[in-house]
Amino acid sequence: MKALVAIQKNETFDTFFTKDNIAFAESLGTIVWHNTANESLDELKAKIKDCDTYITCWGSPSLTPEMLECAPKLKLLTHLGSTVAPVVCSEVYERGIKVISGFDYFSKSTAEGTVAYMLSAMRKIPFYNHRLKNQKIWREADDYTDSVIYKKVGLVGYGGVGRYVAKMLSNFDVDIKVNDLLALPEKDKKLFGFTECSIEEIFETCDIISIHLPYNNSTHHIIDDTLLSKIKPGSLLVNTSRGAVIDEAAMIKHLQNNDFNAALDVYEQEPINMCNPMLSLPNVLMLPHQAGVTVNLRAVLTHNLLQESADFIDKGIPVKNEISAEKARNMSKF
Repeated sequence: MKALVAIQKNETFDTFFTKDNIAFAESLGTIVWHNTANESLDELKAKIKDCDTYITCWGSPSLTPEMLECAPKLKLLTHLGSTVAPVVCSEVYERGIKVISGFDYFSKSTAEGTVAYMLSAMRKIPFYNHRLKNQKIWREADDYTDSVIYKKVGLVGYGGVGRYVAKMLSNFDVDIKVNDLLALPEKDKKLFGFTECSIEEIFETCDIISIHLPYNNSTHHIIDDTLLSKIKPGSLLVNTSRGAVIDEAAMIKHLQNNDFNAALDVYEQEPINMCNPMLSLPNVLMLPHQAGVTVNLRAVLTHNLLQESADFIDKGIPVKNEISAEKARNMSKF
């Protein structure tokens, strides 16, 4: 394998390419390093011409038609992020270049984060932690906590994350309802015990509503005021997908009215404006876009995708984490 790694060398780079992973990569073949922070696109084009593998991560230069003209030997794109939409074009697939990514690792980790947010919000973990440590108040007679167990949980979107959330929640004796833009696998309905329904039914009936949609033109503000108005009082809205799939202005209005609760990891503007009114609302659990792959898993997925790349290039072993052209078209653009 001769691979070109085109990633900005900074603190984030070190979490993917630890010292062990750098040594491991170089044991697999010839690794050509390209620091996108201070090396030009022309230099990248010169480096890629003899490479069979192109390794990217967040912010890496895309494989454009122009770039492909400089890469006659390229057989594989290995993306260490989740969505490949920012780094591929249709010509990549037309050329027969295989595409793999960390999608499955990100999906599983994001699902874990989603369930953690559900539990934290329902049990009011941040509130009671803050009160005990800062106000020195022990448990009081009228304190209230809630449970995920036995709840009706609606999943809007059933991609990689949605499927893992359904799998994890199947151990909580919940009634899971799912809505997706695509047909749902019958085997998963039986395996995880969920039912398929309309998005309106999810918003009208579920105690917890979790959003797992990719962001593109068709999903912009798909969760609008009409749907938000259907949420039952006291229910929890969770979003770990992309902020702009929800009409944030409409959501803020409902949260200010205490119409429901929310656990949010993503926002229409990121980093969030520190004047955003949600920051002062007690019924909103807010995280700074941290539900995705955890830092420790970055090194794990890098090691595994490096091995998968070398196995494919040098031994002809079929790839396991392949992203098809159709799947890439449905992925978020950022």
